[in-house]
Formats: sequence, structure tokens, C-alpha cells
Amino acid sequence: MWMDPLITDEIRARFDRIKINDLGFGYDPFGLNKEVMLRAYAVMQPIYEKYFRVESFGIENLPASGRCILAANHTGGIPIDGAMIGLDILNRMDSPRLMRAVVDHFVGGMPFFGLFVARVGQVIGTRRNFEYLLNENEMVTVFPEGSKGIVKPYTERYRCRKWNIGFMELHLLHKAPLIPVAVVGAEEQMPILQENKWIGKPLSVPEVPITLNTLLSLVLGPGMALPFPTKYRIYYGEPIEFYKDFSPSTVRSPEMIRELANEVKDRVQRMIVKGLAEREGIFY
Repeated sequence: MWMDPLITDEIRARFDRIKINDLGFGYDPFGLNKEVMLRAYAVMQPIYEKYFRVESFGIENLPASGRCILAANHTGGIPIDGAMIGLDILNRMDSPRLMRAVVDHFVGGMPFFGLFVARVGQVIGTRRNFEYLLNENEMVTVFPEGSKGIVKPYTERYRCRKWNIGFMELHLLHKAPLIPVAVVGAEEQMPILQENKWIGKPLSVPEVPITLNTLLSLVLGPGMALPFPTKYRIYYGEPIEFYKDFSPSTVRSPEMIRELANEVKDRVQRMIVKGLAEREGIFY
């Protein structure tokens, strides 16, 4: 295939160290296929390394094995931030791990893309799927803002919207370390002027963002519809272990679960603010 020259011996050797729960046909229970994922990685690696020039901090906070939950802000118009987190983990951990992101339900129904998402290891975000991954000691990433976060207008950039709280219940029930993750750089890749629900209805998508890139492409050509080459910075915070102080019965208190989830949200927000203060520019 055309992308085979991109798969170097180093890349294949790194992937050979990754184990999946193969059912015997080359796929895991959610449809992940290691060969498809390898090819997707080879295609995306130059984008990670040369286009967005991803830099990360705190990779040592990610456990080398065992179940864990990564909770990140969600931004950028299209879900490139999740891909960059996954690539960063594969690239920078001494023992590479797969990141299994839980995605919105509508993604599974999208022609072609829904199947591709499953082949590269991402999972529809039902509670049962989430619990299965944790029971298999996987590294699961959640974006508690959901699709509302990815389409936030540029005027709200880097301000986390209200978080869903289901991840906190599973954190307590499954005693899975919780790592806050902050992404800086994605907000400027496709500045969102407005979120539009009417455009998304025929596509079964909750909202479709109208971006500066889209408007520029109408004037300057289709190439301008691509995300701007902003520099990504990813911050991994120290693990949170609320389950040491709160029993599983805490899940019966929605108010307490909301309070704990907001505490994680506030921590991510502080990490974002710190990252913005540290960066010297949007593109460098």
C-alpha cells in the first residue's frame, strides 16, 4: 500500500510491544485492528511531529500498566486533540500504551468514519463499554465536555464548559487512577465563529462549527479549510485517587459526584491557564 514506506522498522518494533485482546481473528471485541492502527499511526506521525510539533509535559505521571482514566479538555472544531494525545502516549512512554478514547454515540453511525474509529481503537461511550475497558486494565481517555466542548466559539476559548460526571462514578467504583490532561494549541487551529445545529441535522451530528478556516477557503481556496499549524502542548497532571478517601457508595450522591468532577475540571482549567502563560506564541 502507498503508506507502507512510512512504516519504518522502528515504528513496527514499537507496535510489536503492544498487546491487544485479540479474539483470534485480528480484532479485539470493539473492532480494533492492530495493522490498521499501525498504518494510521504511520500516516499521522508526520502531522504530530512536523505539522503540530507536539510537545508534552508530565508523561511520567501516566502509569506503565493497569487501568487508568485520562480526563481532558476538548477543543478544536474536529477531534485532532484526541489523536495527538494518543500519538504522544505511543511516542513518549517508555513502554508504549494504547489510548482508548470513548467517543460520542453519533460517531458510530457515521459512514466509513465510524468504522475507522473502531479499527484504531476508539470506543462508543456507553457505560458498559467504559467498564469493560477498565476491567481489562486499559488506559481510557474521556472528554467530559463532550461535543459541546469541541464546538465552543473562539470567544470562549480555553474555558472548559460543563463536564459530564459519569467518569467520576467509574473512577470510584473501579479504583482507576485519574489523570487530568490539558491541551493547549488546539483552540487556534480552527477558530470557531459559530456553532450551527441545523447543518448537523442531516449528518446526524449535534453541532457543526462554522470556522474561520471555512470562510477563508471560500475566498482563498480549499487548502485554507485545513487546520492552522498551531503548536500543541499537552500537560499530564499528577494522578488523582479519590477512591482512597471516598467509598464506592459515594456514587449514590449526585451532588458529591458533581463536586468531585468539578474539582478535576478546575484542576484541568488551572493547567490550561499555566500552559497559556508559559507558551511564547501560538505557532512556535
